[in-house]
Amino acid sequence: MLGEEDYDTFLQGSYRNYTALAHINDVDIVARRKMTNSPLSPSQWVSLFNSIATRLQASSRISGAVSLGDKCVKLKGTSLNADIVPAVAVGDFAKDPVAIWSRGKRSERPNYPRTHYSNGVKKQARTSDSYKPTVRLLKRWAQQYFETSVTAPSFYIECAVHQAADSSFSEYLPLSFVRVGREICSWSRSKVLYSVAGDKDVLVPSEWHPERFEIFKAKLRPDLSLVVQAMQAATTGEANRLWKLAFGN
Repeated sequence: MLGEEDYDTFLQGSYRNYTALAHINDVDIVARRKMTNSPLSPSQWVSLFNSIATRLQASSRISGAVSLGDKCVKLKGTSLNADIVPAVAVGDFAKDPVAIWSRGKRSERPNYPRTHYSNGVKKQARTSDSYKPTVRLLKRWAQQYFETSVTAPSFYIECAVHQAADSSFSEYLPLSFVRVGREICSWSRSKVLYSVAGDKDVLVPSEWHPERFEIFKAKLRPDLSLVVQAMQAATTGEANRLWKLAFGN
């Protein structure tokens, strides 16, 4: 699509990390320009974005509308949408970080997609394969309140679940949801909440604003109680009713 001689491409984000919800059809792809290292000048970044957009538009292998986003080239297809993130190496080509560019801020920043993936794999192993399903449960729960909101983006939910203690997870996923949710709700707004890659604190005004984090927790607390009641219900019908109250219909 972009030419293996010029670009190294790989998935990142929830699809790559197996934390995406089933109905999500947005794929994030890093397109790292070979033989190119950070830093680039603004004009070089503009050229890189335009080069990728031009190749996508000219490719006979894909169909859809191509446009420029803030940090990516957007491909809107009939059955699948993709964000192609232009990137260049920072030092060692084989290691994180890579450098990406914000068109709005006109600045480079480091990104750690391979570290994020690796840390998620390790967390999954340490929690008997319950970490990623618990991430998906929290994301599914959040949809009923925050689907069209910036209050609780899925990336930050994943970061929060990743930072929960391994002992909070359970192979019985409703219990895992409750334990992890309770741990998250116990955190103060001043907590240092690291990204999955461990490169930054995301519980800051420029990322997951602490006030939005408090809104997230306030919505989560009563629904955790509903899930506990569902687990303790005497009948399947009552358990289903309480579960639907917690997760929405």
